[in-house]
Amino acid sequence: MGDFKKHLEIAKEKLSALKDAFDKKQFTVVGDLATKVCEQLVEADAAREGKHFGTHLDRHAYSNDKYPKEINSAMRKLRFAYGDLGYDGVNGKRAKIVKENLHIILIYFNKRFGEKIAENI
Repeated sequence: MGDFKKHLEIAKEKLSALKDAFDKKQFTVVGDLATKVCEQLVEADAAREGKHFGTHLDRHAYSNDKYPKEINSAMRKLRFAYGDLGYDGVNGKRAKIVKENLHIILIYFNKRFGEKIAENI
């Protein structure tokens, strides 16, 4: 799938599900969805150049080449939290950190794409 709008639509759908999960205190789901939101944002960006990634490693390499250090750092924090939330996510503290990092990422992609991805998270 190499369509910018389609990847963006998927990112928005997963972001909406992330918000619902957080509100319902389903904190272990938040890390999963945040990681998927980021994957779709990177895929959307790459699609604008006619690229599509077959592996996570390809996507990470693209991110490291294209995005500022702060954004890549926020993405790494999401990936690490993904595993932690499966074990340590029930109190919501880790899920809140995920949302904070995702907020940084969304601000960046809002500007990069020139459109609002979400009102708030």
